[in-house]
Amino acid sequence: MKRMVKIALIVFIIVGLALPSLGCGSEPDEAGPAETQIATVERGDLTVEITAAGNLALSRTEDLSIDLFYQEGTVEEVLVEEGDIVEEGQALVKLDTEEWEDNLDELQDKLTEAERALTAKKRALVQAERKVIDLEREVVDKEDDVTKAERQVTAKEIAVSQAQLNLDTAEYDLSEIDEVKEAQDAVDEAEDNLRLIRMVQRGELGGGLQGNFAYWNELEVRAEEELAEAQEELQEILNDLSTRISDDVALDVAEKQLQVKQKQLALEDAQIAVDDAEKAVADARYTLEDAQLDVEDARHDVGDAQLDVEDAQKALGDTQEELEKANSKSPIIVAPFDGFITKVNVEGGDEVLSGTVAVQLADPNKFEAEIMVSEMDISQIKEGGEAWVQVDALSGLTLPAEVTHISPTATISQGVVNYKVKVEVASPEEMMQEQQAAQQEAAKRIQEGELPERLQQAIEEGRITQEQAEEMINQMQQLPGAQQWQLSSAIPEDFQLREGLTVTVTIVVAERSDVLLVPNAAITTQGGQSYVQVVSSSGDTEQRTIRTGISDWQYTEVTEGLSEGEQVIVPQGTTVTSTTQSRGPGGGIMFGPPPR
Repeated sequence: MKRMVKIALIVFIIVGLALPSLGCGSEPDEAGPAETQIATVERGDLTVEITAAGNLALSRTEDLSIDLFYQEGTVEEVLVEEGDIVEEGQALVKLDTEEWEDNLDELQDKLTEAERALTAKKRALVQAERKVIDLEREVVDKEDDVTKAERQVTAKEIAVSQAQLNLDTAEYDLSEIDEVKEAQDAVDEAEDNLRLIRMVQRGELGGGLQGNFAYWNELEVRAEEELAEAQEELQEILNDLSTRISDDVALDVAEKQLQVKQKQLALEDAQIAVDDAEKAVADARYTLEDAQLDVEDARHDVGDAQLDVEDAQKALGDTQEELEKANSKSPIIVAPFDGFITKVNVEGGDEVLSGTVAVQLADPNKFEAEIMVSEMDISQIKEGGEAWVQVDALSGLTLPAEVTHISPTATISQGVVNYKVKVEVASPEEMMQEQQAAQQEAAKRIQEGELPERLQQAIEEGRITQEQAEEMINQMQQLPGAQQWQLSSAIPEDFQLREGLTVTVTIVVAERSDVLLVPNAAITTQGGQSYVQVVSSSGDTEQRTIRTGISDWQYTEVTEGLSEGEQVIVPQGTTVTSTTQSRGPGGGIMFGPPPR
């Protein structure tokens, strides 16, 4: 709004400054037919622009597609035709509502099934977790069984040791009977004698036999016979067959031998008990391993059940999302904005897929223009830059615009390199409404006694007095509807921007405000350095080096070397005009701030 207020003030000032100028009879500073002209260095605004021709195109069009949540649907009715003017929210196309509701019901049934499936999967997960707990308890029981079995092995091994001790005691008691002991000593002596002879035969005692093989063989045979006789005597005593012992001794031997046999049997039983206990341990450990494997399997089942729950949750979420999306859609296609129908692609009864474009809608107030810009100028243009569009069919109508797109690729034709540039054009209707509001605001400020900035600047520069400014405002206030006439008189009532209209696009690439300006013709360039001829107060001239900024078709900005009010020489044949505001050729009604 501030920008529009400024625009309105500018309009007031332009009109106002024109009123006293008519009475003062001021004319441009023009030189006569002299050989040279004199131009005064003044401050002003300078704008550098790039201009090209193009055509208007609708910039806001939208393909309105069939948006189904199922695969294929039926068009029930098309409510518009090509060229119809529609309002935002107006129904354009209607799908088969019964078919739509049937598919919604199917989705709801699918959601119910997904909820039931999730409940079942959660129940299965709980059961699987309980099974793990039960099996873990069984593992604990099996571990106890292994511990008990191992303790049994230890107890049985102790029993074996005790049985062995009992056997040793019985054998000792048997061997302590004198007759048995003597017989056993005889056996031991015979065994030692035979062992010694055989060691000599094998040379284990050194020296060798030295040819006495027969002698030693005979000794070996005799020792073997003696051992056999001693063993036989011992067995006879033990078996109660010897006639050389008394009945009492024989009875004692028999008793002691019976005890030995009993102890031997007890030892064998104890060893068998150990074997059985060790087998029980192995069986318990095997059962424990089975129980542990069952736990692992059950835990895997829990993992699978958890995955099943997650899958069921995802399926439920997907179905809920699908149903929410379906509920967010409508079987009726409506206009998203005010506009007119440019295409109708379907008719009642058509079978259509989701994504099928039913109609195309365009905004009649949104236009763009595409122009070609040369490779020499393209680097100066930026997206978002200020632009102006002049409609060739309506002389004097200029609309503000904005650079919206610069093509990254070149268009080359017959060796000429250009780039496509698009500008978005403001709507005349919208601009008129904004300017009218801005003018009302400006008029209100003037009525409150606030001088516009331009008038205040003119007073400070001495171009008008305070009294003249106030008189100018009074005259403007006495012209009711004048500002409205300025904006609307150039536009026919039935005028409307249309696609294809030829336009001239002006893009602002550089702007300077309140800078020193001199005519381009006053500047000479030599060796990359710029010069002007300055006229002193005495009438003498001197060549002075200057630094320059931007230039348009008429004036150049001077950044260093000159001061405001100094005079420079302009070559013959050049007309010198006021430099307060430098503008390109053209004119007419400007919507928005005029190009400078």
